[in-house]
Amino acid sequence: MYLYKILSKENWEKSKGKEALHLPQEDEEFIHLSTEDQLKKIIEKYWKKVPEFFILKIDAEKLPGDLRFEANPGGTNKYYHLYNGYIPHRAIVASRTSGSNEPIK
Repeated sequence: MYLYKILSKENWEKSKGKEALHLPQEDEEFIHLSTEDQLKKIIEKYWKKVPEFFILKIDAEKLPGDLRFEANPGGTNKYYHLYNGYIPHRAIVASRTSGSNEPIK
Protein backbone atom coordinates (compact mmCIF):
# COMPACT_ATOMS: atom_id res chain seq x y z
CA MET A 1 0.00 0.00 0.00
CA TYR A 2 1.23 3.49 -0.84
CA LEU A 3 0.51 6.62 1.14
CA TYR A 4 1.44 10.23 0.44
CA LYS A 5 3.07 13.02 2.40
CA ILE A 6 3.31 16.64 1.34
CA LEU A 7 6.42 18.39 2.58
CA SER A 8 7.54 21.99 2.32
CA LYS A 9 10.65 22.80 0.33
CA GLU A 10 12.32 23.96 3.56
CA ASN A 11 11.64 20.65 5.34
CA TRP A 12 12.73 18.70 2.27
CA GLU A 13 16.05 20.57 2.27
CA LYS A 14 16.49 19.94 6.02
CA SER A 15 15.90 16.22 5.39
CA LYS A 16 18.81 15.78 2.99
CA GLY A 17 21.55 13.60 4.39
CA LYS A 18 19.39 12.43 7.30
CA GLU A 19 17.91 8.98 7.94
CA ALA A 20 14.37 10.36 8.22
CA LEU A 21 12.33 13.27 6.97
CA HIS A 22 12.38 16.54 8.87
CA LEU A 23 8.70 17.10 9.58
CA PRO A 24 6.73 20.20 10.55
CA GLN A 25 5.40 20.92 14.02
CA GLU A 26 1.92 19.82 12.88
CA ASP A 27 3.27 16.26 12.77
CA GLU A 28 4.50 16.27 16.35
CA GLU A 29 1.63 14.26 17.92
CA PHE A 30 1.25 12.02 14.88
CA ILE A 31 2.32 12.15 11.24
CA HIS A 32 -0.42 13.07 8.79
CA LEU A 33 -0.54 10.91 5.67
CA SER A 34 -3.07 10.53 2.89
CA THR A 35 -4.21 8.25 0.13
CA GLU A 36 -3.77 9.24 -3.51
CA ASP A 37 -7.49 10.05 -3.72
CA GLN A 38 -7.17 12.55 -0.85
CA LEU A 39 -4.20 14.48 -2.28
CA LYS A 40 -6.10 16.98 -4.43
CA LYS A 41 -8.36 18.04 -1.54
CA ILE A 42 -5.42 18.41 0.85
CA ILE A 43 -3.40 20.46 -1.63
CA GLU A 44 -6.38 22.71 -2.30
CA LYS A 45 -7.07 23.24 1.41
CA TYR A 46 -3.55 23.59 2.87
CA TRP A 47 -0.98 24.05 0.09
CA LYS A 48 -2.67 26.12 -2.61
CA LYS A 49 -0.78 29.34 -1.74
CA VAL A 50 2.59 27.66 -1.15
CA PRO A 51 4.84 28.34 -4.16
CA GLU A 52 6.75 25.05 -4.02
CA PHE A 53 6.34 21.82 -2.08
CA PHE A 54 7.11 18.14 -2.52
CA ILE A 55 4.66 15.27 -2.87
CA LEU A 56 6.15 12.02 -1.62
CA LYS A 57 4.88 8.52 -2.39
CA ILE A 58 5.62 6.26 0.56
CA ASP A 59 5.63 2.49 0.95
CA ALA A 60 3.50 2.07 4.08
CA GLU A 61 5.12 -1.28 4.89
CA LYS A 62 8.43 0.51 5.50
CA LEU A 63 7.02 2.93 8.09
CA PRO A 64 8.04 2.19 11.67
CA GLY A 65 5.40 3.02 14.25
CA ASP A 66 1.66 2.57 14.72
CA LEU A 67 -0.24 3.35 11.51
CA ARG A 68 -3.95 4.04 12.02
CA PHE A 69 -6.81 4.92 9.66
CA GLU A 70 -8.98 7.31 11.65
CA ALA A 71 -10.88 10.58 11.63
CA ASN A 72 -9.13 13.75 12.71
CA PRO A 73 -10.34 15.03 16.10
CA GLY A 74 -13.76 16.59 15.55
CA GLY A 75 -13.96 15.33 11.96
CA THR A 76 -15.59 12.50 10.06
CA ASN A 77 -13.24 11.98 7.09
CA LYS A 78 -10.67 9.28 7.76
CA TYR A 79 -6.95 9.68 7.10
CA TYR A 80 -3.85 7.68 7.88
CA HIS A 81 -1.93 8.79 10.97
CA LEU A 82 1.43 7.41 12.06
CA TYR A 83 1.98 7.38 15.82
CA ASN A 84 5.33 6.83 17.52
CA GLY A 85 7.12 6.63 14.21
CA TYR A 86 8.94 8.54 11.50
CA ILE A 87 9.34 8.50 7.73
CA PRO A 88 12.69 7.03 6.74
CA HIS A 89 14.09 7.99 3.34
CA ARG A 90 14.10 4.30 2.39
CA ALA A 91 10.27 4.33 2.56
CA ILE A 92 10.00 7.00 -0.18
CA VAL A 93 9.49 5.29 -3.52
CA ALA A 94 8.85 8.41 -5.65
CA SER A 95 8.55 12.17 -5.39
CA ARG A 96 7.74 15.22 -7.43
CA THR A 97 7.58 18.96 -6.92
CA SER A 98 4.33 20.87 -6.90
CA GLY A 99 5.19 22.51 -10.21
CA SER A 100 5.46 19.21 -12.06
CA ASN A 101 2.52 17.73 -13.90
CA GLU A 102 4.17 14.34 -14.06
CA PRO A 103 2.37 11.56 -12.19
CA ILE A 104 4.12 10.06 -9.20
CA LYS A 105 5.16 6.57 -10.34
